[in-house]
Amino acid sequence: MGQLGRSLGMAAAIAMFLFSAWMYQRTGDWVALVFASGSLAYGVFFFTRKGSGG
Repeated sequence: MGQLGRSLGMAAAIAMFLFSAWMYQRTGDWVALVFASGSLAYGVFFFTRKGSGG
């Protein structure tokens, strides 16, 4: 995975997490909480990936 892909993945995961957390605070819907957890997992995945220099 190239550095650009890693950066875009991190940005998307952060945006999804923030939106999901905001929705959970507004509605208390458990689905938003599950989605936030999944987004956090994607963030960890992209954060721990090594860049291939591309």
